[in-house]
Amino acid sequence: MRAQSLFLLAAATAVVGLGGCKRADWSPLGNAGHQGRYVGVGIYGPNKQWTRMAATQASGADSHAQPIDDQVVIVVADSQTGELRACGDLTGYCIGMNPWAKPLVTSQVAPIVLTQHVTPDEPDMTVMVSSEPRKPHR
Repeated sequence: MRAQSLFLLAAATAVVGLGGCKRADWSPLGNAGHQGRYVGVGIYGPNKQWTRMAATQASGADSHAQPIDDQVVIVVADSQTGELRACGDLTGYCIGMNPWAKPLVTSQVAPIVLTQHVTPDEPDMTVMVSSEPRKPHR
């Protein structure tokens, strides 16, 4: 009887211990599964600057999509390197930026040196909040 109890205790311990070995995947969108290395930042409309990139102007074939043909620009972040990439949906042309590729210079490390300090607000000041929607900054 004692051997059977020890066996059941050991089996229960193994089941509980091994049950935690595989982490359950979770997504804020509610779907389970591995999300991958790239994280979506957003989808934006291509602006005039996107259509005027010099590197994309030297396309060989007239039948290939040009930056003016892109309907949206898809922006993703590489979760391993921190690189941001913006890619056209029809051209497939991507531009990237990785501010983490090199260390910051001393003038960019906090605390930042200021030319002048801002005078703090009065402690009993009220803040006016507008009910109108804010216009995008351009």
